Amino acid sequence: MGLTNPFKKVSPEELKTKLTISEQRLSTREKELIKKQNQSREQAKEALAKGNDREFRVASRRYSLVEGQVNTISSMVEMAQSMNDVIEMQTGLKEVVEIGQDLGKWQKQLGFDTSKLEGAVTNIRTSMEKVNTATTMMTASMDAAMSGGAELSEMQDSLRSELLAELSSEQPAKDELSKKIESEMADTE
Repeated sequence: MGLTNPFKKVSPEELKTKLTISEQRLSTREKELIKKQNQSREQAKEALAKGNDREFRVASRRYSLVEGQVNTISSMVEMAQSMNDVIEMQTGLKEVVEIGQDLGKWQKQLGFDTSKLEGAVTNIRTSMEKVNTATTMMTASMDAAMSGGAELSEMQDSLRSELLAELSSEQPAKDELSKKIESEMADTE
């Protein structure tokens, strides 16, 4: 997100601005990828209609890879929105923490155990740090989503079945295509 020094404290307002900018960039990229995904789907459908397995494999592989990116970016958009919510909550929590510290001082003056209150404050701070950890985890899941393997083949098979079903309902009159579809459906079952 453009943070040059990870140890430099950033104000909540600055972080919220950076998150909003990142969220907008991610949303824009998500829309672009959805458009590419739809194009790949149509190309796979056309290739199937023509009986061209090689073009179908290429288009369906592209479709699967783009779908993985779309899912990852969607998760990142949700994370940015959640982080914005946390920042808003943090602003309110600062006041609560200050009041809690004052209460701790007063409790200490009265002879109460302040360790429980301090533990609660520590838990609040720890939960804020976990948001940063979640960003790192999303990057790792994005890398995992980009690698295909068996999931790619399953997705291609699923897309093939879906597109064959669409094609069979759209063009039942074409004997050659109908035979091909019936053959493919029989092979997958």
